[in-house]
Amino acid sequence: MKKKLTMIFLMLSVIIQTIGLAINFPWEGLIIWSLSILTILAAAYFTKYIPDKKKR
Repeated sequence: MKKKLTMIFLMLSVIIQTIGLAINFPWEGLIIWSLSILTILAAAYFTKYIPDKKKR
């Protein structure tokens, strides 16, 4: 399951950005971009669980 979390967090970032375009309230840019950056950082963290193709 952990190897799939990278893709899940990347897709979540896309969804957050898409919803952010439809929302119109004060500070929305700061909140949306902060959430997107956090999900991208989480996706980068979970890349270590993706199996390596070359195993010796």
